[in-house]
Amino acid sequence: MTDQLAVDGGTPVRDRSNPLRYGKGVEVLGDEERAAALEVIESRSLFRYYGPNFAARTAAFEEAMCARTGAAHAVATASGTAALRTALAALGVGCGDEVIVPAYTFIATVNAVVVAGAVPVFAEVDASLNLDPADAAAKVTERTVAILPVHLENVACDLDGVLRVARDRGLAVLEDAAQSLGATYQGRPVGAWGDMGIYSLQLEKTITSGEGGIVVTDDNALFARAARYQDQGGQFFTSHGGGRGDELEEPFVGENLRMTEIAAAIANAQLGKLDDLLARLRINRARIAEAVGDVVGLTPRLRHDPDGDGCSSITWFAPTKDVAKQFVKSLLHEGIPSTRMYNGLPVYSTPSIMQKRTASGKGGPWNCGEHPCHVDYAMGMCPTTEDLAARAITVPIGVLYDEADCKDVATAISKVAAHVLGA
Repeated sequence: MTDQLAVDGGTPVRDRSNPLRYGKGVEVLGDEERAAALEVIESRSLFRYYGPNFAARTAAFEEAMCARTGAAHAVATASGTAALRTALAALGVGCGDEVIVPAYTFIATVNAVVVAGAVPVFAEVDASLNLDPADAAAKVTERTVAILPVHLENVACDLDGVLRVARDRGLAVLEDAAQSLGATYQGRPVGAWGDMGIYSLQLEKTITSGEGGIVVTDDNALFARAARYQDQGGQFFTSHGGGRGDELEEPFVGENLRMTEIAAAIANAQLGKLDDLLARLRINRARIAEAVGDVVGLTPRLRHDPDGDGCSSITWFAPTKDVAKQFVKSLLHEGIPSTRMYNGLPVYSTPSIMQKRTASGKGGPWNCGEHPCHVDYAMGMCPTTEDLAARAITVPIGVLYDEADCKDVATAISKVAAHVLGA
């Protein structure tokens, strides 16, 4: 294909007046969600535990998520970040502890660890852009209490490897499946393998309520602690599933991280559409991948379980960072959504983490007199991650794409590859 690239003045593959809508659950918000939200408003029962015409929608969403994931318990929260904070608190993670996290993830994964009072320790990712179990094992110290693997962008991490490391060393596993509700690993939902798992319902996620999150676990004690923590710690009474009751144990300090009834009603309506969403995404990914085929110079992202992929994007690795940047820029000019996730940088490059700066300005877990910390962060500390992140090209896939849309995406990828890679 020799057509001049749009970035160089040529005609774009996709007409700019007809942009691709590459959202997921947000694109199918409709009558079901509208009716669910309106019902809550008309009931005047917006709070998750009571109201004039209370219908326990948050509890219903928790039950539906248990059925979906196979988990015994679920606790709905105000956001995916709130879910992480709730789960870390339930696990008892705090001052003096270290938590191993992948060096490539959204900042919330790391922020939640720091807010818990623990020190994040970064491990390399493999070619799936998820945690490398071998490097995670190498980063374990006497202070390590948990591993926090992330299933990034609807692709499962090497759960067998992660769980093996955790079991061998007696560590908890908290799965961050914020971006991967609906993805599976060996036929079982990601997020439901470890001691605890979390999902996000933020606008860009597979299903959405705008904001929202949920914690799942099979452990009765962890569930009770999570339910209490997100409702002020049970200082006066304990939030326990869909009801309230007497204290199960001694209360502890918690937060208000509860989900609202409106968010839960919308989330439940979206959950009913999840299977259809996933089916459409898988069809569209297959269309694009088949049309593009193998491109000399581009290496596909590793998928530890291709059959379980949530299929909301396709990622390749370019031969160099500069080629990746040029490829993404060229695709955008062709009218095709494309990105270098997180600007092609590891999460520890974030200034607040690199400089170990919290809101108090006192260094948080990195400056604890009782538990002196000697962890430092610098570029170059996870070279494999930095290399992979810099070379990654991600093309999102929309749930509403039709055959013509998929053809445009594939045509643009092949066109750009022909010019940028000589493919």
